[in-house]
Amino acid sequence: MIAAIVVAAGRGVRFGSDVPKQFLRMKSKPLLSYSLLTFERHAAVDLIVLVAAPEWKSYIEQEIIRRFEIRKVAAIIPGGAARQDSVAAGLSVVSEVYEFVAVHDAVRPFFSTHVLDRVIAGCRSVDACIPTIALRDTVKQVEENLIVRTVPRETLRLAQTPQVFRRTVLIEAFQHAKRNNFLGTDEASLIEAAGGRAVWVEGEEKNLKITTPLDLKIAEIILEGNA
Repeated sequence: MIAAIVVAAGRGVRFGSDVPKQFLRMKSKPLLSYSLLTFERHAAVDLIVLVAAPEWKSYIEQEIIRRFEIRKVAAIIPGGAARQDSVAAGLSVVSEVYEFVAVHDAVRPFFSTHVLDRVIAGCRSVDACIPTIALRDTVKQVEENLIVRTVPRETLRLAQTPQVFRRTVLIEAFQHAKRNNFLGTDEASLIEAAGGRAVWVEGEEKNLKITTPLDLKIAEIILEGNA
């Protein structure tokens, strides 16, 4: 059985909007609704735990869950000070009946059921599986304004979500991170730090993370293309 944790507790400071970006509208639908609907429609996902700021709970219940008939959301819980704390909070309410947990950023609205299929299948024999895409640009390592070296991009990948984990291994990875005061940039980094085995599968170019107003414009173009 698979539970999905959708992290929607961010304040959107970098975006520069009064409304957190996960609640901005694209084609009359809140951005958050797109990823929730994908999980809702995927047969392998049995449960959704949504992590969000308490002041948005009523809005989520009325304008997203009820409006779009999302029945798999079993809990809306408050987030923590950092993303890692929010995911840990979501994980704490996922019961032991779930062997696997998918963790997803709410501001990635366009992941497909195909990429979710791939990460689920990829996790069957390891501790974690994540979607990634190749780098297009040359990567430079720098120190202040000095270029130190060019990093071979053939061995580098850009990480995306949803990332899928064995629930028990992910719990152990969070415990390890807490003991060692380790703050990762994603949950796969916690698995790596704890000595677990994580693999990657091919992600999707359209699975962009909405971080800036330009990202939102690109997302709207993607929607127009899919109309």
